[in-house]
Parts: sequence; C-alpha cells; structure tokens
Amino acid sequence: MNTPYKNQIIWIIGASSGIGLALAQELSVRGATLALSSRRKDELEKLRLALGNEHKIFPLDITDAEKTMRTAQAIRGAFNRIDRVIFLAAAYTPMQMDELDIVLAKSIVDVNLTGSFNLIHGVLPILKEQNFKSQLALCGSVAGYLGLPGGQPYSATKAGIINLAESLYAECKGAVDIKLINPGFVRTSLTDKNKFKMPMIMEPEQAAKAIAEGLLSRSFEIHFPKRFTIFLKILRFLPYSICLYLIKNIKT
Repeated sequence: MNTPYKNQIIWIIGASSGIGLALAQELSVRGATLALSSRRKDELEKLRLALGNEHKIFPLDITDAEKTMRTAQAIRGAFNRIDRVIFLAAAYTPMQMDELDIVLAKSIVDVNLTGSFNLIHGVLPILKEQNFKSQLALCGSVAGYLGLPGGQPYSATKAGIINLAESLYAECKGAVDIKLINPGFVRTSLTDKNKFKMPMIMEPEQAAKAIAEGLLSRSFEIHFPKRFTIFLKILRFLPYSICLYLIKNIKT
C-alpha cells in the first residue's frame, strides 16, 4: 500500500463514531499518527486502544470556543506540529419547518456551523505559522447544495460550511491547503434517523477511503458517490423555476 500518510500528525474531530471513526481506522492503517477528538471520552479511549498507543485522545466539545483553542494548542504541544485537521463532527435531526424544535435547531447549528468557526479560530493561526503547508478539511454535505424538504436545520448548516470553506480557501491564498468534503448518504447513526429511501448509500468504510484519497488530491472539493453528487450539482444550477418545482415534489 502507498503510504503518503506515514508519520503525519492528523487531528480528527468527530472521531468516535460514523465517518470519523472509519477515517481514523483508515488513516491509522496508512501510517498516520492521530489526535482523536469528540465529546465521548470513553469511545475515544476504546478507539485509541484498538488502534495503538502512538495515537492520543483529546476529548472536546466543539461548541466551546475556548476549549477548542486550548485543545489545538495542546495537540501542537504534544506532537510539535499538526499536518492535517479534519472536521467531521456533526449533529442531525430531520424536521419539518412547521414543526421546528427551536432548541434542538440551535444545538445543531452550534455543533455544525459554530463548531466550524470555533475550530478555524483555534487552529488556523497554528497551521499558518508552521514552516510547511498543512491542511484543514471541513465536512459539508450534498445536503448543503439544495434546500430539500425535511432537511432543516442540518442542510442550512452544511450550506454555511460550504460557503465558509470557499471563503477560507480564498483568504488562505495557498498558505494552508483547504479542503471541502461533501458526502452523499453514508450509513451512520445520523442517517439511521431518516425514514425515506437514501439513494446510493455508502458504508462508512467506503466514505473513509474516498476521503483519504481525496485529501491527497489537488481538488478543493471531495464529493462522493460521483453519480449522485454530479446529479445534484446539475440540479443546483438549473433555473429556480425548474429546480424548485422538482424539489417540492420530492417525497420524504
């Protein structure tokens, strides 16, 4: 196996389950040394024991800006550098807009979107001051391409992350390699909440392999599965009169 990740220091936020867990396993096999973060310390410790003692855990609530900054500094102190940072933390509960749970909606925004800002605020100065080009990857979703029925507030947060990553790419001017990850449906505890048929759904291990390969590419966006994501990209660029007509007839 090609091992371009060998001995790289990679911080994964959202590593205790779903895509983050699968990616931690994939990158460990590829030789990376991992800093593993999520809110669930017990699950992180199980993962570290399974992967090996060279990895370290850093429990983190990404909604806490001060703790996020301290964690970024602690990781840099523990490993002397950070090669890649991958933000995969996410919260999701499907809602209809006329039955919106505003407290739950705020918690989803806090994790997905505010959490992204907290991470950038805490880690970007560290990445910029290193004497090599490091990488920061934010996880959006194809759900952020379009406002689909039953997809809020999750879709809005992912649309925000897409926009945020674009701005970050422009502002960093190549000093940091900015990546945007836009997965389609991946079988996790989050998508298990969906009651509708999810086209071309992937397993977390498949998603992890796609991300691991995409992070090594020159492309800004990592999106998969291609047959599904390209269809949504085309739909997004149709005139609103056509696009919204098609969207409102989607059954969820």
